[in-house]
Amino acid sequence: MRLHVEYAHSLDPEDWSRRHGEGSVPDRLPYGLNGLADLGFELAVRPAPRSSLYRNVNRVACKLGGGFDLGEAFGARSARRASDLSVCWDERTGVPAALRSRLPGEPPVATGAIWITEEDAGLGASSRALARSALQRAEAVWTLGPAQLEPLARDWGVPRERLHLLDFAIDSDFWWPTESSPVEGLVAGGGNDRHRDHPLLVEAMRRVKERHPQAALELVTNHDIEVPAGLGRRHQYLSHVEMRELYGRAAIVAVALRPNLHISGISVFLEGMACGRPVVVSATPGVERYIKHDENGLLVPVGDVDALAAALEELLADHEKAEALGRAARETVEKYFSTSDQRALASILRPDGERDYARGARSPYVAPVAPGAR
Repeated sequence: MRLHVEYAHSLDPEDWSRRHGEGSVPDRLPYGLNGLADLGFELAVRPAPRSSLYRNVNRVACKLGGGFDLGEAFGARSARRASDLSVCWDERTGVPAALRSRLPGEPPVATGAIWITEEDAGLGASSRALARSALQRAEAVWTLGPAQLEPLARDWGVPRERLHLLDFAIDSDFWWPTESSPVEGLVAGGGNDRHRDHPLLVEAMRRVKERHPQAALELVTNHDIEVPAGLGRRHQYLSHVEMRELYGRAAIVAVALRPNLHISGISVFLEGMACGRPVVVSATPGVERYIKHDENGLLVPVGDVDALAAALEELLADHEKAEALGRAARETVEKYFSTSDQRALASILRPDGERDYARGARSPYVAPVAPGAR
């Protein structure tokens, strides 16, 4: 089965593969889709446009088009039409591809739906109508959060038998525990999407520092938020290698979140877990698929600064518990959430007669969602 893999305009798969060879990024292809080749799929990856003018025009088209990569939907025509299925990680490429699939000679489309179910997705009426029509036509739509399944069926009209739940995964060979001991009191956090509650984390750390003077925060985000000099520092950007080094130095990885359905923060807390660090995460819907409270991390109520501060203090004071949670976190990622095993996604992409309707639910904490279930 030949797959045409289409990434968003912001990702250059050829450059990514080069940097992976240098050891600077995880996985040979973004999101570990290269693992599908080990499962019998032939991959044709759409190249990124090389012309800077084309890239700039596409950025404008994407912004005007509600966030969808309309400008690249018809690239790599020959490779695309020679494929059995177009595969898109999220709706930025998936919506245009699914609309395109109506044309003669175009392959069907399987796509993820990551952010479109959020109330603050920012889609206008016309963009929403286009997206709804596209998702209804897609051969398969997967989502990373169980709370997104019902809205996709109810509000977006996606046939329930085409909806799939896919557990997110990361490269556990790239994100690994360092041999060095963590820095006493250091808490690491990060992320750029709108559902990160960095102000809550800063306030929680301020309270923690009143009782634990050694506590410090290193926050990686392009959000315009102040981390007081006496509390720590903010990095506007760190490379993947630098993030791995930060996780290695951190005593705790903390992710504070605003209400959302798509499991915001999943990359950061899984990376921290893979690096053997205890994590403290806001319990938005779906997070419990990855973190079992008091077994491989700590969950706190969304928006509860007191609970967040108390969880951080608990782990800073109890080194043995922090180490035990970190070990369990690493084991969880290795067993269930590593891109070295892409059978879950493969089961979604294969023809109906070959699909495994366990639907990609590798987590032991929440039962899989049955096909067509509400």
